[in-house]
Amino acid sequence: MTKLPAPSNSRFARMSLVAVLGLTMLPSSLSFSPVAEAAAPTALQASMPFADSAFENVWMRNDQPVASKAIARSWTWGPAPLATGLETYTDAPDGSGKRLVQYFDKSRMEINNPKLAPDDKWFVTNGLLTVELISGRMQIGNTRFETGKPANINMGADADDANAVMYSSFGSVSNTSAGEKRQPDKSNSGYATSRINRQGVVSDDASKSKSAEAKIAYFEKATGHNVPKVFMDFLLSSGSVRTGVTNTNKPLLDPWVFAMGLPISDAYWTTSKIGGKNMEVLVQAFERRVLTYAPELPKGWQVQMGNIGQHYYEWRYGSNGSGPQKAAKVAPGMPVRLTVPAIGINANVEYVGVDKDNNMDVPKDAFNVAWFKPGTVPGNVGNAAIAGHLDYYGIKQAVFYHLNTLKPGDRIYMRDDKGRDRAFVVTRQMTCDYKTCPLTETFGPTSATHMNLITCAGTFNRSQQNYDKRTVIFSEMAP
Repeated sequence: MTKLPAPSNSRFARMSLVAVLGLTMLPSSLSFSPVAEAAAPTALQASMPFADSAFENVWMRNDQPVASKAIARSWTWGPAPLATGLETYTDAPDGSGKRLVQYFDKSRMEINNPKLAPDDKWFVTNGLLTVELISGRMQIGNTRFETGKPANINMGADADDANAVMYSSFGSVSNTSAGEKRQPDKSNSGYATSRINRQGVVSDDASKSKSAEAKIAYFEKATGHNVPKVFMDFLLSSGSVRTGVTNTNKPLLDPWVFAMGLPISDAYWTTSKIGGKNMEVLVQAFERRVLTYAPELPKGWQVQMGNIGQHYYEWRYGSNGSGPQKAAKVAPGMPVRLTVPAIGINANVEYVGVDKDNNMDVPKDAFNVAWFKPGTVPGNVGNAAIAGHLDYYGIKQAVFYHLNTLKPGDRIYMRDDKGRDRAFVVTRQMTCDYKTCPLTETFGPTSATHMNLITCAGTFNRSQQNYDKRTVIFSEMAP
């Protein structure tokens, strides 16, 4: 790019071929002069809790604002991911008979078709956990089930509440793979006035017809069930969500069927113990999750998704179960996509070598990144180098514009051509003069598995068509 008059040259990435490929010949005493360097931690600041970058991207949209305390509301997934691994899915498109899953308090994320583009809205789905818990039939394929017992686990109450409704209690009122329990359309003037007890016995509570929140607002024709206003308002609500590097106001569930599935029961009142206190709770089962409404709780927390991820895991594996099968470690394939959830990067990877001047080339697209192909494959032992533009012709913010905001503990992912995502954890950041940046640390041999991201920084010199500094993010493959 030195030949082009643009304030976006990833000059640091354009290093001498001799310098890049002959690093083993550099003396260990060679000195460099970084302008500013964050102190290198003695250990990684975070383990790799997410099993795939797509899982982290989905989680960050709704729950990063909650985790950072930017907003006070109930969780969509939970504060952190839980168990992960492979579960049986006989119809897996890749022929493996398995799918990658990760459990959260309030759901289970899964990748049923790894051949889809990772940014496809349906690349990550969440399972029909409610249907399985109520029916006792574990789904292991599109039409294959293993029959067990309905879950005798409390749906929306403290675990020690001996009178609370359980998933098995809803068997008499819910559509499942074992049969349908449709109800008449009440959307004209009806209310959710029915009560249900632990034994699944239904009765009517006429006093609930005075509750505005219980008024039926929607009837789902596909399943034959009514949704009250309080739940429909929640499903259609907007709020602060993470998009890229900022929070913006958007629908929380877009579309709501992605997170919830369709309603498989009507809403029923029950008395449940929450936080040690008995209170009135309205409960409704959807294909993927359960919603509860407790009027006595503080606003922002009155409507919540039940902890169905925890409940399903307990039902499937038991309290001391081994959990999903661990994925085998395989050799990395060729890199195809870089993802950095913390700064909203989802970039295709270009393969570059050197230009006619023996400099490392740069990506041709402002929103792609470049991997130095003669170097280390990301995921192999060594320093894999990835370069990206800071800005570009007429483009103020290119792919690595926010790179300098990464901090130790942030996660970086590289997906290969086999569909496997590998995670790296940021260990430190460096800003250095482009003439004295540490080649050995960035490109040279090492016994560890590193991936280093590089972009421009500092002041642009128009006469030289170059920035005077570089930002380097060092990362190490997560365990």
